[in-house]
Amino acid sequence: MNKLSIKEIESSLETLDGWILEDNQLKTSYNLNSFMQVMSFANLISDKSEQINHHPKMIIDYKKIEFNLITHDVGGISNLDFQLANFIHETYLELFTPES
Repeated sequence: MNKLSIKEIESSLETLDGWILEDNQLKTSYNLNSFMQVMSFANLISDKSEQINHHPKMIIDYKKIEFNLITHDVGGISNLDFQLANFIHETYLELFTPES
């Protein structure tokens, strides 16, 4: 697993709405309708994190959840961070975005 360059990170971020690079981490947050929705979402992400052995920092504040991703083994962002970020984003869209 390799650390991605800034150019690779910026290119990959173009497809992830709401995600930013800050303090050498990928970051986003979501505001949901209830604490229970936040906890259910966190549990889904925890299950996936265990499957791929990559664990995000999650900050829960009532109806808001924040994610911070970094690959400590490479000292920066790797493809594993983007794999998890994409899963988080797609799960959010599937569960919490109303159908048009």
